[in-house]
Amino acid sequence: MSDPVANRTLELACVVGSIENALEALEEGADVNFHAGAPLFLAITHRNRGIIHFLLDHGADGESFLPKKRLKEIKTREDLVEELIACAPYNPRDVKIEEIQEIDTAIRETGVGYLLSDLDWDHATRFRDSLNAIGAGASHRCVAEFLQWARSESGDGLGEFLRSHRDAVGEYRERYLGSGEDLVALASDFLNSADSSGDGEG
Repeated sequence: MSDPVANRTLELACVVGSIENALEALEEGADVNFHAGAPLFLAITHRNRGIIHFLLDHGADGESFLPKKRLKEIKTREDLVEELIACAPYNPRDVKIEEIQEIDTAIRETGVGYLLSDLDWDHATRFRDSLNAIGAGASHRCVAEFLQWARSESGDGLGEFLRSHRDAVGEYRERYLGSGEDLVALASDFLNSADSSGDGEG
């Protein structure tokens, strides 16, 4: 039986993203799968990739969070982590209009390769998730497919991937430009509706 105090410590570590505290909790008798995987659920909800990897390394059952159909498509640990994070509910505070505008402008000027050449993976996937949250359907599909393709094909590094697939990357840019979506307006509407629903609580 796992230690309830250690389990609570592990939960807090998963919320704040502290691998050191998570390790300490396990040493004190925490169970990575207590309450049907509560620690992993918290790590996913807070998008703490490092903790998700840590929990999986220590026996957390990540597959129980995903439908069998999706599991068949997962080939690597990174795929699994990305799929788990995709399950997380999106926090309106994670939508930053200035960041969306900056990345959107850069993609329009230089192409979707910007997501890989100038951003780290976390920022690129956060932009993808923001597009989904604000309802930018066509832009989100384009970015999501591009990042998924890049992740599966960039074995020799992202720089080499962009060089060797220049034409296809260019086609993604054209597709992105063709969406015609006003991301700033969509983000503003999303944040306004989130504020309105928040005001009605209580």
